[in-house]
Amino acid sequence: MKRRSLFGLFATATFAPAAFTAAALAGPKSGRVLVLLELRGGNDGLNTVAPYRDPIYRQARPRLALEQPLPLSDGLGLHPSMAAIEPLWREGRLSFALGLGWPMPNRSHFKAMDQWATGKASAEGPGWLAAAMDQRLMAGPLVALGPAGSSSTEGGKAMALQVAAEALKKQNSAQLNPQLAAANPVLRRMLELELAGARELERLREGLQPSIAGLSIPKTALGQQVDIALRLIASPNCPPVITLAQGGYDTHANQASAHANQLKQLADALQVFDRGLKQLTKRPQVTLLAVSEFGRRLRENSSNGTDHGSASIGLIYGDFVGRNLPHPFIGKYPSLDQLDQRGDLIANLSPDQLYRQVLNSLWV
Repeated sequence: MKRRSLFGLFATATFAPAAFTAAALAGPKSGRVLVLLELRGGNDGLNTVAPYRDPIYRQARPRLALEQPLPLSDGLGLHPSMAAIEPLWREGRLSFALGLGWPMPNRSHFKAMDQWATGKASAEGPGWLAAAMDQRLMAGPLVALGPAGSSSTEGGKAMALQVAAEALKKQNSAQLNPQLAAANPVLRRMLELELAGARELERLREGLQPSIAGLSIPKTALGQQVDIALRLIASPNCPPVITLAQGGYDTHANQASAHANQLKQLADALQVFDRGLKQLTKRPQVTLLAVSEFGRRLRENSSNGTDHGSASIGLIYGDFVGRNLPHPFIGKYPSLDQLDQRGDLIANLSPDQLYRQVLNSLWV
């Protein structure tokens, strides 16, 4: 059940069975936080981490192939606009998931986003993060800071909140209207969920820490989300799951400049996130996973862009990279001379496989 709240959030909640004890709801390995960053629109993995030495890459992209990427290893190079996070990779705090995607993925944004949100090719069921919380008997909330929320957090027992920045600035005084609630059981349930969401939001607001002194937050939508995420992580009421979102990756035309701008905003935000975490002396251990609903096709189109494709790149950053999570890469880069029947890259690492690795690194 989900409805827009008067307090500037979406509150979706069901309540855990009575058998869930307080100790169980605290969850195993408490004090660990997963941050999911959704790159919406279909990020071009081929130009994020590019096989720049492969002649097929340059033949397929005579105008879009990267000329001077930042060398990583194995003939792969990072887009130069992401220079801000290249040191994180060198330090062993950042990995790249290669060949990431579903086999023969649906090229519709909506269907593909549902597949990634559920962690299932069928695109059916609760969000993968909601399901993971249920399986581990963990309480929420699962907090979405992006403007459209995140379906990956919805459909489970734990409360999922979409939180607007404005909602964290003012105190709530929500109360259940007995007369209105008594009129209809379904309406009463909706109002109870609304009230539970408002109370949880108030708890988050009360524990929210100020922005980290001296940290220059990018004046972008993603930068503002990162600022709130850091303030939540510094809070005694830090939620176990936080989701962020950055749009603008649907680069059908004039990709070179648009993609470079998006990747620079992404890298700048991740660099600030890393700097902020390093300044927090007492904080939970954090893993950030950044994914997109599909990649782009190997060949550039006639509009100096790329169309919807298949396998792409994921980014994994945080305290468990190089320990519980492989570094420098997870998976392997798709072969450019072995394409599927649609002419797309063939994925070798499915989203659900990556999800399991990330979750197991945190909560097993």
